Amino acid sequence: MKLSTNFDSDEFGCKCCGQVHPDGMDPKLISLLENIRAQACEILGADAPVTIISGYRCLRHNKAVKGARSSQHLLGTAADIVISGLTPKAVAQIAQKILGRSGGIGVYSGFTHVDVRRNRARW
Repeated sequence: MKLSTNFDSDEFGCKCCGQVHPDGMDPKLISLLENIRAQACEILGADAPVTIISGYRCLRHNKAVKGARSSQHLLGTAADIVISGLTPKAVAQIAQKILGRSGGIGVYSGFTHVDVRRNRARW
């Protein structure tokens, strides 16, 4: 199902079972990802698709990947993403400009975690 101009619900399915969050992915997350994509396109001067590495996680998969017990992935409010041509740190900088004092941003060696929690979390 189409969630926005550039994202479909199947991109967010759990990697072990294909499930998506029962209530769907949070619209604020989809908006964040669209904004990150738009900023990345401006920086790169070209199309900059956002690849979802991990979206929703079922409890079993979250445990298997050693995700936090209260992981935002369990709630449909998080995504681990990659944008070709940008480092995870550069993607995090874009997310920071958009999220400001809220949301979660985590920089890993091969991807960037973003989420739309109310409070600010950075790692």
